[in-house]
Amino acid sequence: MAPESQEQTSTHGLRGLISKTAHKTAVMSSLVAALLAMSALPAGVAHASEMSDINKLMRAGQYAEALTRTDAILAKHPRDAQLRFTKGLILAEQNRSAEAIAVFAKLTEDFPDLPEPYNNLAVLYAADGQYDKARAALDMAMRTNPTYATALENLGDVYAKLASQAYDKALQIDPGNNVPQPKLTLLRSLNGNTTGGTVPRLAQASAAAQRDAKARADAAAAEQQERNRALAVEKAAQQAAADKAEAEKTAIAKATSDKEKAAADKAAAEKAAADKAATEKAAAAEKAAAAKAAADKLAADKAAAEKARAEKARADQLAAEQARAQKAAADKAAAEQKQKDLLAQKEKDKAERLEKEKAARAEQEKAAQAAAEKARADKLAAAEKARADKSRADKDKARADASAEQDKATVLAALNSWAKAWSDKDVRSYLGHYASDFDAPKGASRKDWAEERRARIEDKGRISVKVSNAQVSINGNIATVRYRQIYNSNRLTVDSRKTLIFVKQGNRWLIKQERSGG
Repeated sequence: MAPESQEQTSTHGLRGLISKTAHKTAVMSSLVAALLAMSALPAGVAHASEMSDINKLMRAGQYAEALTRTDAILAKHPRDAQLRFTKGLILAEQNRSAEAIAVFAKLTEDFPDLPEPYNNLAVLYAADGQYDKARAALDMAMRTNPTYATALENLGDVYAKLASQAYDKALQIDPGNNVPQPKLTLLRSLNGNTTGGTVPRLAQASAAAQRDAKARADAAAAEQQERNRALAVEKAAQQAAADKAEAEKTAIAKATSDKEKAAADKAAAEKAAADKAATEKAAAAEKAAAAKAAADKLAADKAAAEKARAEKARADQLAAEQARAQKAAADKAAAEQKQKDLLAQKEKDKAERLEKEKAARAEQEKAAQAAAEKARADKLAAAEKARADKSRADKDKARADASAEQDKATVLAALNSWAKAWSDKDVRSYLGHYASDFDAPKGASRKDWAEERRARIEDKGRISVKVSNAQVSINGNIATVRYRQIYNSNRLTVDSRKTLIFVKQGNRWLIKQERSGG
């Protein structure tokens, strides 16, 4: 037993009982849905966030608010085993033992396969001094899960208390005597029956655990019995000593005449005291032998239990090491396979990349060849086109040159025809060489200019007009003629440079403008 287990715990008030056994309380974070499914519970599981809030309120000591929140959620999920279990814990913390007992009792009816409600019922019954009910509840907890360590330890404490009560009643020991109280553990979470005692290996472990618990209970009962006997013997010796002192006082108070009677009474009392002392010594020797036997049995049972635990621990450690080794080998094989897969994928990617690069180069070469062939074809076509264009240009130039020469000849012919008409004083023909929009000198109208020219020409007796060194330049439909003009009449002779501007109208070149000078 741990040193803490030797502390006295009050049977009045569950808060004191819980606080003195908190070192053994199993703490779990929440109800696990998978374990509930294994226990075939129909109730729904409260949301983790809601349970977390309730647990925080409980840890902060805010039990009233925690109970309000729990009742609110239970209104929506009345079959939720975890919420009902939590409500029982809150009521127990508030010293509302009767209500907590009702909650846990109802849980055992609705979910008979859960060991935790039975265990907490036993703790509450024990706190109220109802050890028979506590034992019955723990027996039910052990039936649902024979390997439940907390229930086993609690059952041993209940057996010890029952033995203590029996001997207290038999020997009428004063309640003020320092008799150890049970140290039962109130469970804090609902895990569900995950074994049920149906697996042979667990059933064997359960049987061994029950034997250990019963052995501890028997040893505790024997130890308590010997302690009670020793207390009874000590009390009897104290009473005998008190009786002896009273007898001596009475003897001294009596008169001298009673001296002989007092001596006889004294001798009888001393003999009775000696007999009683011998009886007490024999009882003490018997008690010591029984205590030693119980201690030896307890030590043997404890050694056997420790050996079983050590062997189980070694077996568990070996299994864990084997599992770790197997996992490490599997992880290594998986890593090696993954590395091989990565290398194979890299090689495949490399081959695909090289193939793509090769295809790309082939396409590039094909495109380059096609481009070169097209360039050659374009070059040949361009050369051919250039030759054709040059040929057309040469022909056009030749035609243009021929046309220009022809136009020049026509212009010169028109110039000579004009000079001849003038020389012949053929005024009609002369004026016919002028365009209808001829620029008459001094801004005169063509009609006035024509009448004036007619009068001047007809007024002359003789006229001779010769042209020489004529230079013709043509720009579209405009021809410029620079020439030397020799005018000779019966009145005047003039040798001068002249410029005529011809314009092509239809098929004729007509004079548009006259200027003096070259």
